Amino acid sequence: MITDILLLISSISALLGAIGMLRFKDCYTRIHAATMISVGGVMLALIVIALDTFGTVYSAKAILITIFFALTNPVSSHAIVNAAHRTGIVPENLKKDDLR
Repeated sequence: MITDILLLISSISALLGAIGMLRFKDCYTRIHAATMISVGGVMLALIVIALDTFGTVYSAKAILITIFFALTNPVSSHAIVNAAHRTGIVPENLKKDDLR
């Protein structure tokens, strides 16, 4: 029962993130949608797998992959946004740039 609810939340999160990837205009807001897909969609689905297969090798693998996603997702998102800023891509509706 709880895994069904978590899987539904995971699916909705991934769907909203995919819609955000199509609708958002610049790379700074699109990285937010991509992070939402990765964290809300993939990690929650892996947690569901770990709960469904509790006590097996698959559960341990799902937990390890979830930890890997949790450690690498912020680093990769920051690297993408940092590269975009260094190449001169200006965010839309920028009011104040603290990095200049």
